[in-house]
Amino acid sequence: MSFVLAALLLAITTSVTCALPGTFLVLRRQSMLVDAMSHAVLPGIVLGALLSGSTYSPIMVVLAAGFGLIVVLGANYLQSTGLLPKDASQGVIFPLLFSGGVILLSTALAHVHICEDTVLTGDLNLLALDTERLIISNYDFGPRAMWMLMIIFLANALFLLLTYKVMQLVTFDRESARVIGFPIRTVETIFMVLVALTIVVAFSTAGAILVIALLVTPAATAILLSNSLPKIFAFTLIIAVISAIIGFITAWHFNLATSAMMAFTDGVLFLIVLLISRARARVKKHA
Repeated sequence: MSFVLAALLLAITTSVTCALPGTFLVLRRQSMLVDAMSHAVLPGIVLGALLSGSTYSPIMVVLAAGFGLIVVLGANYLQSTGLLPKDASQGVIFPLLFSGGVILLSTALAHVHICEDTVLTGDLNLLALDTERLIISNYDFGPRAMWMLMIIFLANALFLLLTYKVMQLVTFDRESARVIGFPIRTVETIFMVLVALTIVVAFSTAGAILVIALLVTPAATAILLSNSLPKIFAFTLIIAVISAIIGFITAWHFNLATSAMMAFTDGVLFLIVLLISRARARVKKHA
């Protein structure tokens, strides 16, 4: 597989994998929880890479996802004590974990193959050249990271298909879901596990900062386009693919960072849709 094709497919896969769970995160007003989780996974990634010798091993994925969930569980626990509000609890826990990961990365575990710049913004182009690839019958099917992203995308899609009605009711009418007897806590826990796994596998391509944009912005843009949940999901995936393609082509042409250009394109599309939506609202108001 050529570098250009691998990088383009990696960009699209990263974008749609992040965007799919991002829809419910935005609707549930948990967008900034992604910020906390994306920073908190760093020590798990470093320790997992140290133990396994690979940044794509199951050990690394499980450890990193576990650290991401610590933010959710820890914040919920601190909130339950009544001593701190939930946002303050997240603000205490994720800087602790992220700073610990940076310390590990820059000192005792400096030999682990993770660049500090990649921690923040990822390096999609470098990952497209990665030597850890899926090779079957001497045919190169691309970097292993791309296939890990595809597996997580399928897991997210399967979960949302199976729990669509439950997630919809929990999101918009939690009390009714509780009265009906839906397993709210179980479904929400599985959802957050999948979000953590999504962040972990996208970490190398998007980093702790840009993964937030890939998770949140396509869904936020789609919400401006429709009030129908199925249409919001469809628009989210379409926007994710468009931003990945435009971002990759622009970055390739002007020699820019691909992940950053993808996130920037997401932001530009959001602003365009926002301005159009406001203009239409003014026209209807004065009609």
